[in-house]
Amino acid sequence: MARRPLTPDEERKQLKEELAQREAELSIISSVQEGLASHLDVQAIYDLVGIRIRDFFDAQVVMISTYDPVTNTVEHRYAYEKGEQIYFPGHHPPGGFRAQVIRTRKPVLVNTHVAEKAARLGQPTIPGTITPKSWLGVPMFVGGQVTGILSLQNVDEENAFTKSHVRLLQTLAASMSVALENARLWEQENLYRKALEREFEIGREIQAGFLPVDIPNPKGWEIAATLQPAREVAGDFYDVFNLPGGTIGLVIADVCDKGLGAALFMTLFRSLLRTVANIDFYARTNAQFLESPAARIKNAISITNNYIVETHGDTGMFATIFFGILDPRTGLLTYLNGGHLPPCLVRPGMVQKLNGTGPAVGAMPDINYSICEAVLEPGDVLFAYTDGLTDTVNPRGDAICEEELLPILAGGQPLKTSLLQIQNRVQTSLAGARQYDDITMLAIRRCRKSSGR
Repeated sequence: MARRPLTPDEERKQLKEELAQREAELSIISSVQEGLASHLDVQAIYDLVGIRIRDFFDAQVVMISTYDPVTNTVEHRYAYEKGEQIYFPGHHPPGGFRAQVIRTRKPVLVNTHVAEKAARLGQPTIPGTITPKSWLGVPMFVGGQVTGILSLQNVDEENAFTKSHVRLLQTLAASMSVALENARLWEQENLYRKALEREFEIGREIQAGFLPVDIPNPKGWEIAATLQPAREVAGDFYDVFNLPGGTIGLVIADVCDKGLGAALFMTLFRSLLRTVANIDFYARTNAQFLESPAARIKNAISITNNYIVETHGDTGMFATIFFGILDPRTGLLTYLNGGHLPPCLVRPGMVQKLNGTGPAVGAMPDINYSICEAVLEPGDVLFAYTDGLTDTVNPRGDAICEEELLPILAGGQPLKTSLLQIQNRVQTSLAGARQYDDITMLAIRRCRKSSGR
């Protein structure tokens, strides 16, 4: 039988109802998308969408289930039934209408004889659950793969759901799928970031073990050092260690580049220098050719330099190194400066620079480094540092200059206090900006003899 044409009033009423329905649909879509934009927690997304659907649709049962194609199981992440949110723990094989949604990758709308159709499809019946009169389910997708099912049940009426409900539920499923994938990626990235932070933390702990725990301070001398990494790990290092004959080895170095690669080479340079400098100690011999500090320094630097060039030359890694041997009895400092910033020998009324005696270590093979000497008199301070200190620039573009730092060291306060004051000066200059480079400082003072003794 042909349908009677609608009167103008009926057409206006129908159009008004359709517009109201569309407005309501747009409202819930907007509400859900706005909520999803503020959530990166996976379960919070399921709960948000479940609650919004529950408020809009005439459905007594709302379920959001994830699907794992590898195990062919579903997990119910959100379930609302009998006026309360319920939980179905564990993974279950999909059956009935959900299996049909997964298989066909299309919505399934069943508005009549739901129980009979469900039984034919092998729909599992859970004791104590409600038998629906209408059932609607739509797939959720990520990258073309079904990842879940969004389903509604009306337990009171048949024909409770329409094609417009199908379209709306598909839109909500699509929005939720995007939000869930973003949350998954964020969670994955967050876990990776935490794992990486832990790896760097371990690296920091290991690297800290390469710095001297107890700095030798022979009678009549004061030695202090600090290292402020710009990143999680540093490419700078310093070392102060005892050598045969009562002398003290002093090293400050800056490996090229920054980050993890520089930190790995820092450990290599430091280990080589200390081991080779003490080679007669480890060999339990008194090697004749290492009796002089100059020979000891030259031997340690040459072996280190050639090993880096021959074994790791393709990396292009090198280090600027100042290596000195101090005789505390005489104040004689024998040193080699391999491309490092010249340390300052500070004494009343003058500053002497211990300039370079050769190129950076590891840059080219078989370098014949020159060895120099200087004498620290009572009251003198030797101050060595890496270029991170003088490369520090404040927000106005002004760099810290050496001239404003040396007077801090010339006073009578302990060197540890002086280095702390310089660190504070750096932080003040940065004014909250990120430190660009590692900052390492090494200071040695020959104490003045007490009067009347």
